[in-house]
Amino acid sequence: DVFTAGCAEVIKTAILFDPALFSDLRRAGPEFDREAVIARCVEHKRDIVAEDEFDTGRRGLLNLGHTLGHAVEACSGFRLSHGQSVAIGTATVCRAAGKAGICGEDLPGTVTALLERFGLPTETDIPMDRLMEVMLSDKKRSGGTVNVVVPEAIGKCSLRPMDAAALREFMASGVRA
Repeated sequence: DVFTAGCAEVIKTAILFDPALFSDLRRAGPEFDREAVIARCVEHKRDIVAEDEFDTGRRGLLNLGHTLGHAVEACSGFRLSHGQSVAIGTATVCRAAGKAGICGEDLPGTVTALLERFGLPTETDIPMDRLMEVMLSDKKRSGGTVNVVVPEAIGKCSLRPMDAAALREFMASGVRA
C-alpha cells in the first residue's frame, strides 16, 4: 500500500540524518506518530535542499537506495512501487557496505529487520546483468561513474563514485544468494 511504500523513504531519511528517529522507528514500528515523523523528514529534506539547491553535492545523499532501487522498479515493469524498490536498494547497499567493512557489522541486519517490520521487501531475484543495464543508464551517472550513497553508520552516509566494474561487484555483494 501507499503508506508502507512511503515508510521506505521515512526509514531512508532516518538512516541518512537521524539516529534518534531510526531508534524511534525501531521502537514504535508502523504505529509511529505520523505527523511528528513526517514533519522531521520534511525538515531534513528542506535543510539538505537549501544547503545544495542545485544538486551538486550533499543533496545526492537523498538517493540512498535509489541507484539499485530505480533499476529494480524499472526491471519489475513497475509492478514494485518506488518505495518497495527503494527498500530493496537500501537493504542491498547496506549489506554490501557491511561486506566491504564500510559500516559496522550490525547495521545491515538492523536496517533489513526494520524494513521487513514495515512490510517492505529487502531482496530481488532480478538478474544483476539486467539491473546493471538500468543502473548504468541512470540520470545520476557522471561520465564513467555512478555516485552511490553508502551507509557508514546510522546518521552518516557518504557518496562514493564507482565505475561499472566496481558498481557491479559492490551491488552483487549485497544481493542475497
